[in-house]
Amino acid sequence: MERKVQKCKQCGRIIYFDGICVSCRAENERNKILAWSQDQIDAAVQKICDEIAVSGKLDRERQLFTNLVNYRDADTTEIARTAFEKQLFYPGELYKDAPDDVVQSMIGMLQQDDVDSMLANHLLLCLAIHGGETVFRAFAELEQHPRKWREKLHVDPSVYATYGGWSYDSSGSIFKTNFDKCYPMIKGTLDEKAHSPVKIGARTNEKCPHCGCTMVNLMEFDGRDSRLDFLGIKGVIKAKCCPDCVMWSEDNFCRYTIDGESEVVFEKEPYNTENYMREENIAELDSNSYILGDAPVPPRYAADWEGGSSVGGVAFWIQDCVIKCCPDCGKPMKYLAQIQWDTVLSGMEGNAYIELCRDCQVMAVLHQQT
Repeated sequence: MERKVQKCKQCGRIIYFDGICVSCRAENERNKILAWSQDQIDAAVQKICDEIAVSGKLDRERQLFTNLVNYRDADTTEIARTAFEKQLFYPGELYKDAPDDVVQSMIGMLQQDDVDSMLANHLLLCLAIHGGETVFRAFAELEQHPRKWREKLHVDPSVYATYGGWSYDSSGSIFKTNFDKCYPMIKGTLDEKAHSPVKIGARTNEKCPHCGCTMVNLMEFDGRDSRLDFLGIKGVIKAKCCPDCVMWSEDNFCRYTIDGESEVVFEKEPYNTENYMREENIAELDSNSYILGDAPVPPRYAADWEGGSSVGGVAFWIQDCVIKCCPDCGKPMKYLAQIQWDTVLSGMEGNAYIELCRDCQVMAVLHQQT
């Protein structure tokens, strides 16, 4: 039986059931938690600790925990202590604010050869999200003198560190792979979009040489706006790409200037060169009305399935965290922004991610989906 096309009763987008869409439900939950008092947050933290203490798991209150961390940057000190007592090491955000003794105990576990490789995997993620000098020194030592469990893992601790927004090089220099400040992209009007320092999906007059699709400036950033001072960009930069080929290639780069010029760099031909983007899709992408929010939000504000689009902060990696290396200097790039595809293009799945190397004036565009 064919499902009847209906509209979300809150935002009007097309859905196939009676009620409100997933995005609106997520928005309503976000607004509810943003309005909570500190007493309500404390009660929710205690509720999470109680579940872990009783069951040794975080199942029933998992979404509550994620929302508290993402929307309110809730302190996880007591949650981490309770989780460690039950040897619960997933999700890694449990240990965002873990106390020093818990951090030292986890490091001590990793220093043993006989730790199960899957447990080592979770411990590395937990410690990466916690970060800090102690964790950095432990990771560097474990990379230089790997334990036996490393044989069954695919990457070094320095790659795990990127899940926490940092990493380090062979000389022992630590660096950030994301920005601490985060701004959301919120629904506005087309007139407001015209004056927004960040825009999504502006069409260009160029065609992709591989598939013929219309190229777009997937995201434009005017670093002269005071809200974007944290980016360290004193001009306008544009992340240009082919919105079709970005789905089929892992190497989508563009070189930019701070006066708004951008040139796509095709490192490799995409493995599929058929154009699935019709002109009406490009028109829809170009006509979205998202604008930069007025105030910063917690770093993990958009780090969930319906987190939406954001600039700075922490990405929601649907697959693995991927920090590309600059094709010019070879150094790791810095995560800049994410776009939740289905908010700007009907029928699309997953997220687009934008990274940059300010030294070489290069940006990368990535795509992930389930």
